[in-house]
Amino acid sequence: MTEMNSHSPTETAAARIDWSAWLAEFGSQLLLYARQQCRSEADAEDVLQEALVQLVHAVEGGSFTGSRDQWRSYAYTAIRHLAMDRGRREQVRRNYATAQQEMLSEGEEETPWLSCSADDEYLRRRLEALLRSLPAEFAEVVVLHIWGEHTFQQIADMTGQKLSTITSRYRYALQTLRKELEANPIER
Repeated sequence: MTEMNSHSPTETAAARIDWSAWLAEFGSQLLLYARQQCRSEADAEDVLQEALVQLVHAVEGGSFTGSRDQWRSYAYTAIRHLAMDRGRREQVRRNYATAQQEMLSEGEEETPWLSCSADDEYLRRRLEALLRSLPAEFAEVVVLHIWGEHTFQQIADMTGQKLSTITSRYRYALQTLRKELEANPIER
């Protein structure tokens, strides 16, 4: 009598996919994007985790029809949608409380988007300030293109915007950053 396989199809699929290796390769890029999309580090981590759970369920459940190369785009899109949903819920809460109570007191730094060594702390703060000074939709394109290593077409697909809109946002962002850096260069 032969022994029956006691593993479910999901367990078998999970055994074939090395999620920890995939996350090690792309996790920092995804977290950076989540930080850019969210108001706090905790929200960014929560959104990233929710997006990863969605990806794993979609892939292992068989509802994801794309190839492994498309997992990252799926995760970026999930992060964006989850962050927007979280932002909408937060906005509703803010409508019931005063905006002044929720603002950070002067002197407190917002959660950093970028990670760096202590030697590069000034540079990190300056870059973040520059990115935060851009309109959110422009900063989003810069983060996705430079740190997320996405093409403009991939960004357009993820955000649901036209390719021409994405490229013009990127151009505008770079022009704005260039003007600011020419007026106030980063000194080390």
